[in-house]
Amino acid sequence: LQARTREGRPMQVTVIGVDDASVKLDGNHPLAGKDLVFDVELVEIVQAA
Repeated sequence: LQARTREGRPMQVTVIGVDDASVKLDGNHPLAGKDLVFDVELVEIVQAA
């Protein structure tokens, strides 16, 4: 779901709860709290001056 901030900027949110009186939204990034693993290739080492 896309909402807008008070400044009018778009913001992605996820609906995490709905009841008769309210809707609960989560504005965290979808990867927040997840472990991230990267493959890195070292291509050069430069000695500091």
